[in-house]
Amino acid sequence: MRKWLAIALVLILMPAIPSSNAETNLIDVGIVENIDSKFVHASFTSSSTILTLTNEGNLSEHFWGSGQLITQWSLELNTTVNSATMDGSGNLVAIATPEGAFVVNIIQKTITRTLNSTNSVDYVLWDAEGDLWLAHYGGERRAKEHGTSGLTGMATEPHNTALTSLALISENRIVTGGRDNLVKVSDQNGTVLHTLSDFSSYPTKIINDGNGNIIVGCVNGDLFRYSFSDWTKEELTIDSGQSILSITMTDDNKILVGTQNGKLHVIDETNYTESRSFSSPGRVIIANYGADGELYVISTFSSSSKIRLFDIDTDGDSVTDSLDDFPEDSTQSTDSDGDGYGDNINGNSPDYFPDDGSQWSDADGDGYGDNPEGNDSDAFIDNAEQWLDTDGDGYGDNLNGLNGDRFPTDPTQWVDSDFDGFGDQIDGTNGDHCPNQNGFSTEDRIGCKDSDNDGYSDPTDDWTIEDGADFKIYDKSQWRDSDGDGYGDNLSGNDPDSCPLDWGNSTNAYVPEVTGQGSLTFQYVVIEKFGCLDSDGDGFYDAGDDLPNDARDYIDEDGDLYGVSVDFNDSNKLVQTSQDHCTYYPEDNSEICQGVRDSDYQNYLSKTESNGESADSYYTWRQKVAASEAENDDADSYINTAMEILPYLGGGFAVMIVVLLILATVSKARKRSKLVKQYGMPFVPGEGVAEKEALEGKAGLSAKGGVESDKYWEDEIEPMDLETTKQSEIGGFDDIDVREGKLEQSTDVMEESSSIEELAGLPPQSTAEDLAISNESPADLEEPVSPPIPESGLPEGWTMEQWKWYGAEWLSRQK
Repeated sequence: MRKWLAIALVLILMPAIPSSNAETNLIDVGIVENIDSKFVHASFTSSSTILTLTNEGNLSEHFWGSGQLITQWSLELNTTVNSATMDGSGNLVAIATPEGAFVVNIIQKTITRTLNSTNSVDYVLWDAEGDLWLAHYGGERRAKEHGTSGLTGMATEPHNTALTSLALISENRIVTGGRDNLVKVSDQNGTVLHTLSDFSSYPTKIINDGNGNIIVGCVNGDLFRYSFSDWTKEELTIDSGQSILSITMTDDNKILVGTQNGKLHVIDETNYTESRSFSSPGRVIIANYGADGELYVISTFSSSSKIRLFDIDTDGDSVTDSLDDFPEDSTQSTDSDGDGYGDNINGNSPDYFPDDGSQWSDADGDGYGDNPEGNDSDAFIDNAEQWLDTDGDGYGDNLNGLNGDRFPTDPTQWVDSDFDGFGDQIDGTNGDHCPNQNGFSTEDRIGCKDSDNDGYSDPTDDWTIEDGADFKIYDKSQWRDSDGDGYGDNLSGNDPDSCPLDWGNSTNAYVPEVTGQGSLTFQYVVIEKFGCLDSDGDGFYDAGDDLPNDARDYIDEDGDLYGVSVDFNDSNKLVQTSQDHCTYYPEDNSEICQGVRDSDYQNYLSKTESNGESADSYYTWRQKVAASEAENDDADSYINTAMEILPYLGGGFAVMIVVLLILATVSKARKRSKLVKQYGMPFVPGEGVAEKEALEGKAGLSAKGGVESDKYWEDEIEPMDLETTKQSEIGGFDDIDVREGKLEQSTDVMEESSSIEELAGLPPQSTAEDLAISNESPADLEEPVSPPIPESGLPEGWTMEQWKWYGAEWLSRQK
């Protein structure tokens, strides 16, 4: 009983201002304590203790401590008690009894005054001067003043029937209510100052609300509020319509109205309207809110009292906040071990160890708690296969479990993902720089792929050659390239860098040959020279390159700064071009020099090259010009012949002759054009000449010997290795089918029927062959150098001899 009584009373001792939302969430918890006596009074002392008085005369003072109500003292009055009232100081309590009244000093715990009365005293009231007013329900039906010496002779005007209520308001005025449906306001002399008669039923409870008003509750549930200043009123009727027994003011502007038959109504003091009601069987003598907004209602019965709790259920889980260990979590309500985690395993923040206050979570469900400071803690809260970590490296001792420690006694290593024997932790013992790649490098980094097993790892995106990786992963003899030119520093390895500290792109050098005795000769040879400066990018080291800034050549024998591939005569410093040659050697009557000296051909070259077209060689050009002139001469000859025989023939025959002449001209022109396209001349060349072999090879060339055009000496031609020229000429055509033997000569294309002149009996005319320019070659020059052979090999049917003389012309026609 004491525990719940303490709860009920301490909440009254502690000011409470519950929110409207809290009131909305209140649910009926039920009876929380039964008391075997009927309370007639409960009030608070100046020292914030609670004073209770039962109808059997037990007066006790209590305080709250150690979670329960502790009684400081009790005083048995051994009398029946009707009511009691505390004085303004909180140190004295006046008690009404059927025989009169007692005054008890609760500080001294003694009865300090006894007042006797022939009529039962039902109500007692302290006035502002410390005098007592004793009121009688029946009999006198009025209140009489008692001073320290006894009755003062002052009394209120009696009511016609019973006196039902008593109160004190400002200016020491006494307010009484009676069954005559009247409320009378009297001064200290008993003079009625004001009478209130707005009631349809008699008043049962009158209080001073402390805000300048009196509140009057009636037997029919009417509730009136009057202002002291002008006696204006407000009124309402509580929903239950029951007799009002108690009126209590709260600190949050609410009026709690208890009824005779188990109802509590909540009135909003501000707008004077009812906001809610609660049911609590019995006579509701007092109610108040607790510190957290819970509501306690004390009801009395004939011989007992009950405390009912209307508690807040913030989370709506049907468990009130006072009983709910998780008042704001509807999924949890109980915490058996008090660790802050709920016993409901399916709720929020469940306690997987409800009887162990040091553990609550087991994320991986392995039976070991996640709290590292708790009992049997799990070192791996998210890994059901691990829980112990002996070396403290974060990996479990269970090798076969997830994240098992492959090095359980080495705290610096735990995983070897690639099973190469090196731990993945780079800063640990023999840390693997490539933990996900099985590798055995040991020099620049540990445990990475080493393709050539030289101890240096293959480069990766995050470990480059600059970092120390092997720059030649398939060459065990090389691993470092200090200057980054692609050639290794190891001079005893493959392709060693002759200039290891200087970037270079050379592969060769053209230098004097060294004899076995170490002396230099005048014979120059090509040697390997890797990794030195090659300014022109032709592969030759600048110091071993006659032309270090000309990528076309590395040989310049005459020192005229024109390489062998572009110098018309690399043995004569005065001759670089064909023009130079033909000027320097006026006796040279080769095709080249004839072309240089022929202004018409030079004009033809200028026009052709300006149009972006490929020009014919000089002899081919002359043959085409001659063929064109011959065609024009043939046409003129036929016309002249026709005109000569026309007088001897008839008109019809003349027409026929003209037609035949035209057809013959067209046919012959077509044949001549075909020959020119096939051989570069309007006739089939004779046997035994180089031109025939070239022409039957479909090259379309007719010239022979020498350099055919100055422009070909100016093209960029890849440098030739003079040391290997002969070899390439001998064995460089192993993969090409070369036509061998004597080529067949076809003469069908030259066969023609008799001419018109022969049919007409006229002398034969000159033929195109007679008019063609002789194809005799001028005096032979020095044998030309073969042009570079195409990647696809020699053209079909060509020989190296043909290619030497006519290859340049063929190449020009392919552009």
